[in-house]
Amino acid sequence: MKKIILFGDSITAGYENGLTDFRLNERISAQVKEVDIINAGIPGDTTKGARKRLEDHVLKYDPDIVIVFFGANDVSTITGLPIEEYEENLDEIVKEIGISKVILIGVPFCDQRIYQEERPMKRLEAFNSVAQKLTAKYRLDYIDMLSEMQQVNPSIYLQRDGIHFSNEGYDLLGRLISQTINNR
Repeated sequence: MKKIILFGDSITAGYENGLTDFRLNERISAQVKEVDIINAGIPGDTTKGARKRLEDHVLKYDPDIVIVFFGANDVSTITGLPIEEYEENLDEIVKEIGISKVILIGVPFCDQRIYQEERPMKRLEAFNSVAQKLTAKYRLDYIDMLSEMQQVNPSIYLQRDGIHFSNEGYDLLGRLISQTINNR
């Protein structure tokens, strides 16, 4: 049985209306056989916080696969990080986990009608480019969430708050993660 850790922020945690659940775990478990999934998503977290909790929430469990999905909070112009710090943090997280274990997910889309100032598209694209650069550097399995969400009207993938995933968003995310795991 493979041990998988979902390491991320509120989107990973299944956030809706102030609560978290295991909706992402359930979607992956339905499509990937023989897995034990640990959800280490923390609402509001950034790669800075992730580095602080990496040992306790990921490494001590000796996982086979770690899904690394940060960026929604890192990219914020209000509470986020400079892009250089995001890159350094993400690079260290990937190396500490072990390159062969990581599936990296780029930053997600957020509704530009709501977040054009705090999370403008150019900033989303710049942060996504960092994830793509690390993917090329380490030859990681990668999910380009920003592009995937824009294949159709991206608002179907988001809750009314414009940032957290709707059920359709979790369906997409779960399918993409499951396909990537199954193709390994």
